[in-house]
Amino acid sequence: MSRPINLLSPAHLLRDRRGQTLSEAMIAAAIGVIIMAGITTTYILSLRGFTAVANYNQIHADGRLAVSYFAKDMRAVTNITSFANPSNITVAIPAFNGSGSVTNTKTVSYTMSAGALYRYDSSTGNTDLLATNINKLTFTLYDLAGNTNSVVPANAKGIQVDIKLRKTVGSQAQTEDYLSARYDMRNTAN
Repeated sequence: MSRPINLLSPAHLLRDRRGQTLSEAMIAAAIGVIIMAGITTTYILSLRGFTAVANYNQIHADGRLAVSYFAKDMRAVTNITSFANPSNITVAIPAFNGSGSVTNTKTVSYTMSAGALYRYDSSTGNTDLLATNINKLTFTLYDLAGNTNSVVPANAKGIQVDIKLRKTVGSQAQTEDYLSARYDMRNTAN
């Protein structure tokens, strides 16, 4: 009489176990590589997108800070003391005491150097870095009628600042921002 086969016995399990063929293993590996390539590509593209947004946020914040300082100073200007080129300007601004009386005049200079915008305040002696990653900075003077042709600093009534900021990664421009603002110099004699 034959003995019943125990399907759960270790001997039976070892005898019925079969391995994968080489072609099945290769197909499974290829599918795994394709899935991993898709996941890696998605990760890299997402990372680049997040970096681009962070870069834009940084350069836009820098540009807005620079325009904010510039606006505050230009509204108080009494005269332009130096306008050597369209990327550098020095202005005279009245300094006030605690009761609101003018005590003296300070000069404030805006200078672009090596892709950065600096603000120098003669009353404090401080040079502040306002923005980096500046690709182009232009100051344009306007006369009382709004003309820009041949306006000399003594006849200027308004000024416009144009800032083009660019963040590059490697050799490729990744993010750009352009800010422009025009201000009337309220305290000039013109």
